[in-house]
Amino acid sequence: MRAPDKPSVGDFSLRLLLPSDAPQYRSFRLNNLKRYPTLFRADAAEEALKPLATSERRLKPTPLNRWQGAFDGGGILIGAVGFRREPGAKRQHIGQVIGLSVAPDWQGKGIATALMLDVIDYARRLDGMRQLQLTVTIPNPAAEQLYDRLGFQVFGLEEDALRIGGESHPKQHRQLLLDR
Repeated sequence: MRAPDKPSVGDFSLRLLLPSDAPQYRSFRLNNLKRYPTLFRADAAEEALKPLATSERRLKPTPLNRWQGAFDGGGILIGAVGFRREPGAKRQHIGQVIGLSVAPDWQGKGIATALMLDVIDYARRLDGMRQLQLTVTIPNPAAEQLYDRLGFQVFGLEEDALRIGGESHPKQHRQLLLDR
């Protein structure tokens, strides 16, 4: 029996995630939190205890919050990224990129790049938005290369940012200045 073909590069689409996507998003997120515990601040066991309403609230688009999803041809969520605009007069020029994640079988097919380019384009269209920030647990060569390609510059290192099983993991802080 022949193994199923791997998905090809153009076999996905992007769209805004909405509260109605919460069941699929929650499952996708929990799978990734379990699979990659060092890459996210959230803990899979803690997140699994939260009700579905938590994911519904997270996916509700507001002027300060937006989630984008990548879907395969069958409508299955295969990637996601969040954007959160900083509140308050002194920090509203900063947007945070959060929770970038791609399903394992779809990694290396341009989905993370497409999601990030969408966030960057969205941020550039927002009045007063001047920079995007994100963090990346290091080492994570694929993510670091992606952010380098997109122009995100390192501006700090947070030692001991995460503790998992007694082991310390640093996070690199990066920013993209949007007016350049």
